[in-house]
Amino acid sequence: MKLTDFQLFCILLLMVAPVAYLETPHTLVHILFANSWLAVITAVIPGLLLIQMYYYIITKSGRPFPQMLEEHLGKVAGKLLGLLYIPLFILVCSYTLRLFIEFMKMNVLPATPISVFIGVLLLVCWVAIKAGLETSARVLEIITIIGLTFGLIIVLLALANNFHPARLLPIGYLNYRSLGQGTLLVASIVGKLMPVLALAFFIDDKKRSLGIMRWVVLVFIPVITLNTMAIIITRGIMPSLSQSFPVFSMVRLARIGAFIQNVDIFFIGVWILGIFGAVTIPWFMACYTTQQVFGLRNYRFAAAPTAMTIGILSIVISRNNLEVVIWSQKITPYVYSFFFIVIPLLVFLVTLFKPMPASKSADSGDLANPTSA
Repeated sequence: MKLTDFQLFCILLLMVAPVAYLETPHTLVHILFANSWLAVITAVIPGLLLIQMYYYIITKSGRPFPQMLEEHLGKVAGKLLGLLYIPLFILVCSYTLRLFIEFMKMNVLPATPISVFIGVLLLVCWVAIKAGLETSARVLEIITIIGLTFGLIIVLLALANNFHPARLLPIGYLNYRSLGQGTLLVASIVGKLMPVLALAFFIDDKKRSLGIMRWVVLVFIPVITLNTMAIIITRGIMPSLSQSFPVFSMVRLARIGAFIQNVDIFFIGVWILGIFGAVTIPWFMACYTTQQVFGLRNYRFAAAPTAMTIGILSIVISRNNLEVVIWSQKITPYVYSFFFIVIPLLVFLVTLFKPMPASKSADSGDLANPTSA
């Protein structure tokens, strides 16, 4: 499997941005109210520290994730942790899918059975997994360009038609404990870049992954900051607190002149493309981790059985929209922090006392094996 630098950038950005674009502003508004956008800006520091930690682990490893866990922590502990990451990536897929279902059910097609949403999206993502990472990466390049362009345009249109900057006041009047909580929340989302521990070995020089991750953070932070500020400016605090998807409520205000309205349909189409990437990437990681842990010949073999698991789990994960909100505010930040930050930090501490690997990158056999037919 070979990726270009831009393909790796697109994969990592789609791993963190689409869900955060819709979910994070709503969660931050409940924590910091009018100053919620400040938590996104302050998350730059822990975000850059996280990617520096990932890069150090990559340079000190001769094999990609999850094999690097066995390399640094021993065969038994490494394999057990690798096993834990399989249900984790499945959980990420299921939660993302359920968030997509709730959004579509509440705002777009309320009378459509949720089984239709699950079946269609899983079918498309399954085809992408079967096609292989290289083919999917080409599609994700197009999705990233379209998503960034239209996502920013729609937010700017909403701001142009409903610009009330006074709603941001008073700036800085906040509880610093809440600021820290909001910053850690955004940092846990940046932690979803953790698949770079495997994907960095698929580019020509894994050392270039540091610059790629920095670009991802430097794009992600301004986009989410603008999005969070736009919600407060256009809708205000109280309406944002009472809505499950205040971003979509903001987007509905966007129009061009007096004639072109209801441009929210473009937002729905672009966001569905982003969700396709946000489900496909952790699903690939679940299949790839399964292959490496159990020594399977091909990771595509795991796509079909995990599809059933993802679909069922997305249904039982919550009974209604309120439980989805509880998941986003109370559960997923801690799950992401433990698996994407705490465990890599443990590996990082171990690598501090180990020499650099003899080989510059993973053995060609290690990288060729996942793509064998």
